[in-house]
Amino acid sequence: MKSMFQFIAAVVCAAALTACGGGSKAPTTEVKPQPAFLVTETQAGTGTQAAAGDLVVINFVGYLYDSSKPGSKGDKVESSVDTGKPAAPFVVGVGTVITGWDQTIVGMKVGAKRTAILPSNLAYGTNARPAPTTNPFGYKDIPADSALVYDIELVNVIKASPPPVSVPPPTTLQITDTLIGTGATVAAGQTITVNYTLYLYDGTRADVHGTKVQTTIGDVPAVLPLVEATATADGVIAGWVQGIPGMKVGGKRTLIVPPDLGYKAVVKNGIPANSTLVFDIELLGIK
Repeated sequence: MKSMFQFIAAVVCAAALTACGGGSKAPTTEVKPQPAFLVTETQAGTGTQAAAGDLVVINFVGYLYDSSKPGSKGDKVESSVDTGKPAAPFVVGVGTVITGWDQTIVGMKVGAKRTAILPSNLAYGTNARPAPTTNPFGYKDIPADSALVYDIELVNVIKASPPPVSVPPPTTLQITDTLIGTGATVAAGQTITVNYTLYLYDGTRADVHGTKVQTTIGDVPAVLPLVEATATADGVIAGWVQGIPGMKVGGKRTLIVPPDLGYKAVVKNGIPANSTLVFDIELLGIK
């Protein structure tokens, strides 16, 4: 009985080697030791300081990291200095270049020089980069998971344009006389002859005149009753009924009309729904 038990145990062990401590181990991938990210400024700059979003121009030299070499600079892998001209301009701090460059260059001033030691996750990571096919300077391949060392000089900074400040549209009718007329004064209910130009409101512009939508300039002036239009009768928008009375013939006036006094939620002749409107109006006559 004992020998039969030993035989069965041997068969089971042979069928499941791992359960009995046998079998082969899964292959392991060697993980390269990585240095810490380190930036050393070797020359202070005195010019414009680079910030995220700025366009920058740099000179650079890149090396494989080798802790046994002075400055940990191993084989050279790329260089703008060798070509005699700076690298092509790029926007810094927004991910257009390797992360280590972004983190090194932001905060530099023009004229500054920095040396950066980049672990692979701030360089090319698991991607390998072969040396260029045309290679007069003898650059070496960049293997996967390589730490790198870069000498970087900041040559120029072109500051990013600040985002436009937008003034929110007014919620009430705005009336501005740009020229006081000398003729008769118009009242609501009269018929008027006018030249006008209509713009969409644009709060990023100093005069808030956005896209031009309509104009009578260079065409026939408009003749309109100064009453609010209905589904069955001609007229004008409420902003005109409220904003034009009091003008004198020969006068010019700008009206900023909120949607509730304009076309509201209606899309009309290139005017989006709920648009704030800007009218430049010249009163030519009254009937």
